[in-house]
Amino acid sequence: MPHFAVNGLVLNNLCFSPEAGTTLSEKLADCYKQYAESTVNLTQHSVIRQTIFISSKSNSEYHQNKRKLFACAKLFFEKVPPTSIIAQLPDNGSLIVEIVCIEGLKPGELTFKQNDAASWLVIQRNAMKMIVAAGLSENKESNCILQQSTTAFELLQNILLEEEMEFSDIIRQWNYIEKITAHADYNNSVSQHYQIFNDVRTKFYQLSNFENGFPAATGIGMDFGGITIDFIAAKLDSKSSIIGVKNPVQHDAYNYSEEVLAENSAMIDFCKTTPKFERAKVLITPEGKWLFVSGTAAITGELSSEQSCIKQQTEMTIQNIQRLISPENLHNYGIDCSGKVTLKYLRAYIKHKSHIPQVKEICRKHFPEVHIAFVVADVCRPELLIEIEGEAVIH
Repeated sequence: MPHFAVNGLVLNNLCFSPEAGTTLSEKLADCYKQYAESTVNLTQHSVIRQTIFISSKSNSEYHQNKRKLFACAKLFFEKVPPTSIIAQLPDNGSLIVEIVCIEGLKPGELTFKQNDAASWLVIQRNAMKMIVAAGLSENKESNCILQQSTTAFELLQNILLEEEMEFSDIIRQWNYIEKITAHADYNNSVSQHYQIFNDVRTKFYQLSNFENGFPAATGIGMDFGGITIDFIAAKLDSKSSIIGVKNPVQHDAYNYSEEVLAENSAMIDFCKTTPKFERAKVLITPEGKWLFVSGTAAITGELSSEQSCIKQQTEMTIQNIQRLISPENLHNYGIDCSGKVTLKYLRAYIKHKSHIPQVKEICRKHFPEVHIAFVVADVCRPELLIEIEGEAVIH
């Protein structure tokens, strides 16, 4: 069971694929059954976040499936944890669910909160406070990526304000963007979905001072659903810290030149700004070090690989991750790696379904003991075929 400890708490990252069921709801119910049967010390109350990946053929079908799956989740959970339902085809062709659960909480340390538009969890242990939120979305059919991006960030901002936090307190953020490299017509000119999202992100992020760097993040495509954001944020105690980590072979995304950015004519005040994320973030507590690996692709410097072969791009992506989390690189940021860095979980986003077998073979060669989820999704640049993210423990 992939797990790691933070501040005396043990976090488990589990993934379930249905073994029975015909409808998506029946398949999700079977995954919940597997969870209940396979976890001895964990209950439904241990779950702090879930991500459900499904196949959908249209926005209307996606939203219909989303409602049905939430209804199924309500039958299993007394209070449904922060949940994202993502229109990315899983490798089994139907549905998989990732469940993040926690051990070691004392009564009163976990609080479920909600407002009119979102729900989130607050973990309070001693002086450390952590927020876990998922599924931040306009939650209705819309063709306007600008409005959907703005709404998602407003939902995020409202949670932070409620918890007396800022955007700079976000440690990890997942950004799911419908048809990420597609273009929409704004002001008689084309604007790329991902660039619109990045410019909206910049507009909100400017409200904070990111002294410890931007969050680790993934910006990835999905077939339908507009914009969905998940995030983890924390206010740390005096004994804990958060450190941003650069990749020795990649430029910081927030320092990209204009040449590798796309067009956005949808906004007047913010236009053609860079993606705001760190290549990795390390959360250090007295009990351990938790490493978030941002979505990583076959990019050197700021340029995409010239290779159009999935095998070569996958190998290059893995090499970029290995350089990023190497003890030598982490030492550059004052992070003690006297033991080793152990990857606990990976998620691979693959542009073409036909490439899944090749990617699986390569990933399992490099990471035979790591659980890896495989889903089909467009990457942030049209020429990129794969992106991989992960979590690790530093010993």
